[in-house]
Amino acid sequence: MKEEITYQNDSLKGTLPLRHDPNLGGTGELRINRLAPLPLDSLQVRETPEKSDTNSGTESIRPTAAQLRYWWWQREKKLLVGDSFYIEPRHATEVVSSVKRENTGLHLPSREIYHQDSDWIIGLLIIVLVIFASIRTSYSKYLEHLFRSLFNYPTSLRMFREKNYPAVHAAYRLDIFFYIIFPVFIFQAVNYFDVNFSRNRIQMFLWCFVVTTGFFLLKKMAYKFTGRLTELYFEMDEYLFNMDNFNRVTGMVLLPVVLVIMFFPFHNAGLVVYLGIFLLTFLYLKLLYRGILILFKKQFSIFYLFLYFCTLEFMPLVLLFKILSQ
Repeated sequence: MKEEITYQNDSLKGTLPLRHDPNLGGTGELRINRLAPLPLDSLQVRETPEKSDTNSGTESIRPTAAQLRYWWWQREKKLLVGDSFYIEPRHATEVVSSVKRENTGLHLPSREIYHQDSDWIIGLLIIVLVIFASIRTSYSKYLEHLFRSLFNYPTSLRMFREKNYPAVHAAYRLDIFFYIIFPVFIFQAVNYFDVNFSRNRIQMFLWCFVVTTGFFLLKKMAYKFTGRLTELYFEMDEYLFNMDNFNRVTGMVLLPVVLVIMFFPFHNAGLVVYLGIFLLTFLYLKLLYRGILILFKKQFSIFYLFLYFCTLEFMPLVLLFKILSQ
């Protein structure tokens, strides 16, 4: 078979500028004289639109410096302050003060410090600090065992069984320490909560001292009497020994709280007072937990245990709160 080849003319025809040249030959041969110049008269030239006279006039003309100054001056006429081009000066007036102050020179600013009229408490705090310094220098080992006995029951039991002379001597001093510091804190808390049952501050402190000291002494007597009735001699003595240890630690913990409240520079020392109440509550609950452990060793009944604590711990506190609130 023979293959047929068909040719198709290009459908895109353009006007070539060389076809308009009369010097070129026909289609049969290529006659190009490379040295002869090519006339451009017969070529089609696209006409470009000419710019109008108005546009050319505005583009060529630029404003002069005088015109610019005139335009700026016209704009400045609109920037008025009231009815004037300039800001009017303010006339200074003299301020005459009715309070006459003396010229004392350069000095630092002063700030009023809140100070309670309780200078007699400073004497008590000095006595307390002297007692604590004597214990700290002579019986530092005892203080370490005392703080450890709060969280370690075997240490507390060993201290109860030993009862050597240095420990007893330091314990007596710490008892005096507690019976001074604790009424001072109660006195400060009563002042903060405005429970004023006496106008004289010394009388009010004496009331706090008598009430707190009598409360702890009566509670010890009640525990000893209850131990004799129930024949729990050893357990009650051990619980009273732990109570005394907790009271001694309470006095040392309340010492910085009392000092901060005493010399607090502002009127409201509520945060420090509530901190002292929180420490008292924590140590009191820790003491009750220690008492439960001591009585559970004797296989004590839970009912009697609850009855003991309600009678000897909770009821006196409720009665004391009722008296103070009235």
